[in-house]
Amino acid sequence: MIGIVSFVVIFSLLIFVHEFGHFIVAKLAGVRVDEFGFGYPPRLLKLGTWRGTEITLNALPFGGFVRMYEDDPSVEGSLASKGRTIRALVYAAGALMNLFLAVVLYSTIFMLGALTPVEAPGAGIYYVAPGSPAEKAGLRPGDTIVSINGQEIRDVEDAVALIKANLGKPIEIVVRREGELLPPMVATPRVNPPPNQGALGVSLDLPLERHTYPFWQAIPLGFRTAYNAIRGIFYGIRAAILKQMPLQISGPIGIYKMTKEVAKTGLEQLIEFTAFLSVNLFLVNLLPLPALDGGRLIFVLLEWLRRGRRVPPEKEGLVHAIGMAVLIALMILVTFLDLRRYF
Repeated sequence: MIGIVSFVVIFSLLIFVHEFGHFIVAKLAGVRVDEFGFGYPPRLLKLGTWRGTEITLNALPFGGFVRMYEDDPSVEGSLASKGRTIRALVYAAGALMNLFLAVVLYSTIFMLGALTPVEAPGAGIYYVAPGSPAEKAGLRPGDTIVSINGQEIRDVEDAVALIKANLGKPIEIVVRREGELLPPMVATPRVNPPPNQGALGVSLDLPLERHTYPFWQAIPLGFRTAYNAIRGIFYGIRAAILKQMPLQISGPIGIYKMTKEVAKTGLEQLIEFTAFLSVNLFLVNLLPLPALDGGRLIFVLLEWLRRGRRVPPEKEGLVHAIGMAVLIALMILVTFLDLRRYF
């Protein structure tokens, strides 16, 4: 149940923030916006009117939507009747709001207390694979391995060596969690683990300690973390193109499965996961593909390159319609692959 609730809340938040970005910039620019909806139709009730825009509550509790005139420049107040700069800002506002949300969430983690690598004895656990021996034993991200089978762990190399020396055998692992030593946990390192998981199913590095930061330090750290997330995504794409690692694309089912697993590990990991998804949504929406915000920005750029001559609205609309059909087809394919992968 916690997985379903977490998925609905996160998915709704990401879409709502995205659509709110389009909405608020469009209103500030004088664009005619007929409706801003919480959730998706059918409509349940009208909450009120703000500056000529109906605010509605709808039945499907996923994010929201903005209904405005976009493609016909002859309609007074339409987005198409505005200049290039206004249109570009409105199109980009949704993605930028997702980036802003990611920075806010990352900054919140630092203010609440972020796990920070420190130079100290032990091996910090940064990731626990779902279904792995480590997860079954009760190990969590943020734990620091202090000893294995009674032998003190000085660093990651010690931990890896002892795990490899006991493949297929139960081992007792003592960890420090939030400054407290826990009773020994028993796990059995696998002889033949799944690809990219390791015998125990953990990712190890320097020990971790929780540090809290005041907001004037947390906000720059939030920006830096969002930047590192963007850079990491590009590095991952580059590695996939160079065939250094497989390209993994997930649809709603895959995201739900990941959300369910992350929700089990705690609120901090769930906030960080939401921020990472928001960064992904920021990048995806700026891709220069028809029907996406990035595709619409391409038409604004073409207009600038053509010195003010626009692509006819009916032709642009046709391109976006075809692009939407292709995106829907891709989403169906990704969903099918998710079904094969998980079920």
